[in-house]
Amino acid sequence: MHRLQQSFPVVVVRSFLFFALAGVSIVPFLAAWPLKRGSLPAVRRLADRYLTVLRWLLRMVCGIDYRLEGLEHVPEGPVLIASQHESTWETLFFHALFGHPVMFAKKSIFSYPVFGPLARAFGHIPVEPGGDAMRAGFRAGVAAIKDRRRLLIFPSGTRRVEYSELQAGVGVLYQLANVPTVPVRLTSGAVWPRGTWLKYPGVIEVQIGPPIEAGLDRRDFMQILSAYLAD
Repeated sequence: MHRLQQSFPVVVVRSFLFFALAGVSIVPFLAAWPLKRGSLPAVRRLADRYLTVLRWLLRMVCGIDYRLEGLEHVPEGPVLIASQHESTWETLFFHALFGHPVMFAKKSIFSYPVFGPLARAFGHIPVEPGGDAMRAGFRAGVAAIKDRRRLLIFPSGTRRVEYSELQAGVGVLYQLANVPTVPVRLTSGAVWPRGTWLKYPGVIEVQIGPPIEAGLDRRDFMQILSAYLAD
């Protein structure tokens, strides 16, 4: 996917306008938050409505839309969703696309206003460097699967547009979870790039591949997943 051509000053103005309107539009949702925070279904509905507003703003103000293919590949019930990670876009909108999966998130995010309480309400898992912390994260991820939640992982770790080797822990989590894994390719980094607040017009392609069955040898699983994400 390539960005649509647009002059730099227009990109700056449209990006600024997007953030300004997104900030204004969140006010009524924040006002409703204390009334909803005791009910997870109510919090999810509130988040979905705000994400709907953000999607509309991205489309109308920034010229950003998305095209989704392969949603029929996502099975009912608990599953690992292994996605490329190019921008903040997927950490926001995969909530709505995949039915509010549990995610791993940096521990520092749980101390942020708004995002911290939301992350805890959605059951997201704090992670930090270190063997003990990683093992605790794996246990929490498996517990989410046992609770019949979907678990979203980014096998390459941090956001990047170019393909990178998968982290070894992905194979460990696959074996521990013992559920199918759905691979996801996307092109969000072209319109919502890392390291800048600017948003460029274009269409994000989200492609969901056929599920990888549970129970494979770890190395075979990693090869299959790597081949799909690198394509």
